[in-house]
Amino acid sequence: MPNATLIRPFRSEDRAAVVQLWHDAWHDGHGAILPPRVVAERSVASFEERLGPLEPGCIVAEAGGRIVGFAAIEGDEVDQLYVASEARGSGVAAELLAAAEAELAGRGVRDAAIQCTAGNERARRFYVRAGWRDGGVRDAPIWTPDGRHETHPTHIFVKQLSSLD
Repeated sequence: MPNATLIRPFRSEDRAAVVQLWHDAWHDGHGAILPPRVVAERSVASFEERLGPLEPGCIVAEAGGRIVGFAAIEGDEVDQLYVASEARGSGVAAELLAAAEAELAGRGVRDAAIQCTAGNERARRFYVRAGWRDGGVRDAPIWTPDGRHETHPTHIFVKQLSSLD
């Protein structure tokens, strides 16, 4: 894994790489946690569909000419944060999260949030190390392709961001 990582805004030509990375990393982190019916619905096409509305708030991590991570920012939240398996442990996730935090702060967000599926211990530990406070677990809605109501226990992490003023 190359050390030089570029964090930059999402571009349309990143779409296929981001969709595949999101699909693979989501299944790695959630495949054994969420109900089988939900996991079965998480096809590459479902991530393609979900990405569209998130694109304006996406940033990517690029290393060696490849997309190795992405984050989607929506409102006051880091809505998605995923890193390719080969980039884990390299510092890419920390760089990407710091960039997402800076983007939120730059938008005037003081109290940011990020959700973490209960049972995803690797992600939970990462957020704690990054200074996020676990605000507790609640049954949060999860995306379904047919719009049906599904929930899963989810940690709601919060962090007070420094103003860029």
